[in-house]
Amino acid sequence: MPGGSVRVDLEFADELREGAEEFHNLAEEMPGHARAIKRAIGEDLVGGLKREIPTNTGRAKGTIRVVESGGGGTRVVAGGRNGVDYILPLLEGSAPHAPGSSDPSENKALARWARRNNYPGGFDSIYWSIARHGTEAHDFVSEPLRETQSDSADIAEQVLRNRGAFD
Repeated sequence: MPGGSVRVDLEFADELREGAEEFHNLAEEMPGHARAIKRAIGEDLVGGLKREIPTNTGRAKGTIRVVESGGGGTRVVAGGRNGVDYILPLLEGSAPHAPGSSDPSENKALARWARRNNYPGGFDSIYWSIARHGTEAHDFVSEPLRETQSDSADIAEQVLRNRGAFD
């Protein structure tokens, strides 16, 4: 995963839910339906991730997207674009480390963040907090993933209805 990105691959589960077998069979028979279902489920997950990611600019949210992969696979990816290489540390937290230069005129991104968030003690305080303690984890993935999994059969049914598969 280049650039510190996060990836979720979407596959059909063989769970026994009313209608799940019919959806699975339709998707197998018509690959266009399967792609459309995976895309819709992916977009649902993208929406949930964008709502939950704890950022105050649109840069990280703007990197969350659905990506079609070879062989009919679908992935939801976050990070790795537009200079956003901090998705994994945001998700998992980080060990103590120097977050770039300790000079705010050279570490403009952290200095802007401290000003924008009115961080108590400003740049020096956040810099040394990260250097001494690291950063805390923010799990913005688990709940949206659970919600999307829970809604996936309904999403699939709606896609198939919209595509006239039941006519």
